[in-house]
This record gives sequence, C-alpha cells and structure tokens, in this order.
Amino acid sequence: MRGLHDWLRRLPANVQGALWLVAGGFIFTSTSAMIRLLSTQIESVQTAFFRAVISVILLLPMIAAGRVRPWQSKRIKGHFWRTLMGTTSMVLGFYAVSLLPLADATAIAFSQPLFSVVVAAVIAGEKVRWRRWSATIVGFVGVLVMVRPGEGSLQLGALVALANAGTVALSILLVKRLSDSETPLMILTQFAIFSTILLAPPAIWVWRWPDLWGWVLAVGIALSATIGQYFWVQAFKAGEMSAVAPFEYLRLPFAVFVGWLIWGEMPIIWTYVGAAIVIASALYIAHREAQLARERKQAALATVNPPEKKPTP
Repeated sequence: MRGLHDWLRRLPANVQGALWLVAGGFIFTSTSAMIRLLSTQIESVQTAFFRAVISVILLLPMIAAGRVRPWQSKRIKGHFWRTLMGTTSMVLGFYAVSLLPLADATAIAFSQPLFSVVVAAVIAGEKVRWRRWSATIVGFVGVLVMVRPGEGSLQLGALVALANAGTVALSILLVKRLSDSETPLMILTQFAIFSTILLAPPAIWVWRWPDLWGWVLAVGIALSATIGQYFWVQAFKAGEMSAVAPFEYLRLPFAVFVGWLIWGEMPIIWTYVGAAIVIASALYIAHREAQLARERKQAALATVNPPEKKPTP
C-alpha cells in the first residue's frame, strides 16, 4: 500500500482522487456482487452482522494500541443514533441487492444526493434555494423513470433501494454532526461496535450456518467494504470534491458488467435513461454546493480581512 501511495503522489491531486474513487467504485461493486451471492444462503441482516463483527475484529489492533479509545467518547448518544440509522441503511442496502439486478440497485442508490437535499432542508433547517430544489425534483423524475410505477413494475426491491438511499442521507447528516468533535476513526469504531450489538438479536433470530464458500464471501464482504471505504476517503482527501465526485458514477458500468458476467443480466433502456437524469441532477447539486461553499469561504475571508480603504484625495 505504501508503494501505491508513493506512485500516486507523483500525479496531480485531482487525478489521484479520480483513481482512488474509480478503484473504490469497482471494489464496492464487487462487494455488492458478493452480498448477492451470499443472499442465497443467509438473510441480509445476518450478512450485515457478519460485516459488523469482522469490522470490530479488524479494528481491535488499533483499539489495543490506543489509537482509538471508544469508551472515552463524550457523544455516545449521538453515535448510537448514527449507528441506528447507518445499520438500517446497511440492512436495506444488502436486501435491495439481493432482490434487484445489480445495475438497477446501483442506479437507484445514486438518488442519495437528492434525499440529502430534502434532509438538509427539512431536518437540518438548511436554506435550499430554487436551483437545488429544481435539480432535486428533476432527479426524482429520473427515479420514477427507472422504477416506472405506472407500469406495475414498482417492485419491493425498488422500494427497499429507495428507502436505503433515504436512510443513507440521514446517516450522512448525523456523521457530519459528529464530525464536529469526533475523529473519523472514532466514528468508524463506534459504528462497528454499536452495529454489532444492534444486529446480534435479529441475526440470531434468523440464523443459518453458511457453508465454506459462504464464510469466504462473508469475510470478503467485510474486507472489501473496509478497503472500498478507505479508497473513498482517500479520493476526497486527495482531490477537489467537484472534480472527483463524477467518477463515482462509473460504478454503474461496473455493475452492468459484473451483473452480465455472473448472472447474465442486462438493464432495460429506462434504467439508463433514469440513471442519466439522476446522475445529471446529482452532479448539478454537487456543483452548486461546491460553488456556495466557495462563496461562503470568500465571504468569511472578507470579514476577517476587509479590503483596505483608499485614502480620500
């Protein structure tokens, strides 16, 4: 991994971020494929429990070394609510992948930024202007194009995938609030611990022992999800969000390829049309948020360092 870092550092920052995100997108697609393969043996909640337990095991060396001390957090209640929402979204996401073609589940998941705008306005009280509202409405039209409710194709999988996108948006809001005082490692550790506790009872209730291949898949899901998350963080750490974010949507062709390779699936034309509308809307929202962030930063700098007044002649 150190050699990879050294090689990437020679490249421009945004190129580094794009490569990290493309690699992370392929890994996340592989994770979704393994989740779907494992769904033939065990329930989604048990898969999520396996991922949580293995995440705790992977974090134990850091806890033992004192790099993170979860018992010292002063925001346990905030971590609990974030974990409750994040765990719900994880189970819903796993369930959606087990019900839908891989490309369809991936395309619907791209609606998460649209839900984030609604969450920011309704729950966080953020002022959302007409441009972002317009882009959000257009994006939801794209969602309707994908799920096509008027043709009787609004299946359970599509509803679960939409619920997952909504809960992810809520989880992101809670993470942002925790980030004011908590480190990313602390947030990750608390999530792993709390999600293991929350998922244990329902996982035991539906418990089935997977075979050897199932155990391989379970470990692979936890490892690939952790690596993919690391790549995702590195991507936005290296490059500018507005420049890097569009490369996340390469997950769709990855999902189409993997779905065709393993299950012989090919999305219908409406999946592509709806996904294109959603992606365009999400990119515009990201562009507007980046623009507004720059304007707020410039306004703050102008307040701290006001321009000098020229002397009156």
